[in-house]
Amino acid sequence: MTECPECAAKEIQTEMKFDSNTKHFICKKCGLFATREQISDIRYRLNKRDKTREDKHDEYRDWWQSSKKDKQGN
Repeated sequence: MTECPECAAKEIQTEMKFDSNTKHFICKKCGLFATREQISDIRYRLNKRDKTREDKHDEYRDWWQSSKKDKQGN
């Protein structure tokens, strides 16, 4: 069975039912109705996100706390 990408993004585990007549997957929890390709596209978009301000701050903090040798190498 396939997990719903919309519910998984909200950290809810929900399996989707396959409708063989329409060749679509249906989530009983959120109502998502999509083909296998559409589900793949949704997962790709959810996994590909822009860096947030917090991510940038974390990277800077890690760089700041690294040793001087590491800083000179960059």
